[in-house]
Amino acid sequence: MTSPDTTPEPAAPFQILAFSGSLRRESSNTGLVNLAIRLLHEQANDDEVHIELVDWLRDIPYYDEDLEAEDLAIVARWRAMVMDADALLIGMPEYNFGPSAVAKNAIDWATRPYGGSALRGKVIALLTSAGKGGGTNVQQALTPILGYLGNTIVEKPPVTIAMGMQRIAADGTTEDPEVLEVVGEKVANMLEALRTR
Repeated sequence: MTSPDTTPEPAAPFQILAFSGSLRRESSNTGLVNLAIRLLHEQANDDEVHIELVDWLRDIPYYDEDLEAEDLAIVARWRAMVMDADALLIGMPEYNFGPSAVAKNAIDWATRPYGGSALRGKVIALLTSAGKGGGTNVQQALTPILGYLGNTIVEKPPVTIAMGMQRIAADGTTEDPEVLEVVGEKVANMLEALRTR
């Protein structure tokens, strides 16, 4: 008699949704996202993560409650991707001490309709490149909001890269050891949060 196969099924990979809140072609915030993606692949076990990079946020219309009833395809696609994700990796620029309009718009759509938020139960890592301050203001503003929405925020180490446009390219290449170290530690903590939640 053949004994049943008790080999455990391989675990499904963690689904990570990555995007930059900057539309600029040479954005250092986009560079932080691309660097983090590369480091995640280096640090994760084989087939442990599946990362989807969203580079079409500019196509999502401004949030308008009247549009909710129209069931727009691009909004449905965005919400479905957020819903299916285990984690969000966000390059979050600081504009006038707050988030960029495109990033805030994407967040707002993900929380709608009321009572049906897709942005809940996620592990979220924020990465910011800005001027002399590095973007601490936007992270201090968004972290409690995203946490209040029911998510786990990977706060340490803070990735707030001062004068990042001089330190990292949009494709994620950098020769700055401080940038490599802090982003590497951030994604390691993100993986640990996913593994232990």
